[in-house]
Amino acid sequence: MSTGTLSSEQHVPPHQPSRLTTLEAGVVTFLCSEVALFSTLITTYVIFLGAETPGADPAKMPNPSNTLDLGLVIINSICLLSSSATIYLALKARKRGAHALYLVWFAITILLGIEFILGTGYEWYGLMTEKQLWLSTNSFGSTFYTLIGFHAFHVSIGILVMMILWGVEAGRCLKAESEAPELVSWYWHFVDGVWILIFTLVYIIGR
Repeated sequence: MSTGTLSSEQHVPPHQPSRLTTLEAGVVTFLCSEVALFSTLITTYVIFLGAETPGADPAKMPNPSNTLDLGLVIINSICLLSSSATIYLALKARKRGAHALYLVWFAITILLGIEFILGTGYEWYGLMTEKQLWLSTNSFGSTFYTLIGFHAFHVSIGILVMMILWGVEAGRCLKAESEAPELVSWYWHFVDGVWILIFTLVYIIGR
């Protein structure tokens, strides 16, 4: 009996370290390309920070120190960063099989993302109407709207994908072992992480 046991154990393959699936590798590659994109945008912002449009009167040019409303942005930032926690809780609930709770946390994540986009839009409206800061006002305006706009675009894409995923999950059309929710969370954590860098650079250091 002992010999048979040893013989069977000899055929047990050694433990293999987990590897990224094709889908996971594709998402990682995509996120790496996004890192390159935002690195370029942030570098451009740093280079042109404080530069003025040729021929413009510097005294009439809005600047970050007296233009940006930090209070509103802090509220928006809290909502966006909180969404990283809610999507984490959503995935934890999904792994436990708590489907209803998973959908609730996922819906909260979507709502927090929507608040961030609406808050950003309200911020832009104030900058344009009250502060007279437009894309063509000066170099700060052009780089500011480009950098924040690209990030807001990525957040909007994430919200759209999560809304579609929420509908699919609500209809129980996705298998429990599907990687889709986990991969979507990777993307969402990424845009949240990028916002920490942008917030620090634009609204703290840039002021």
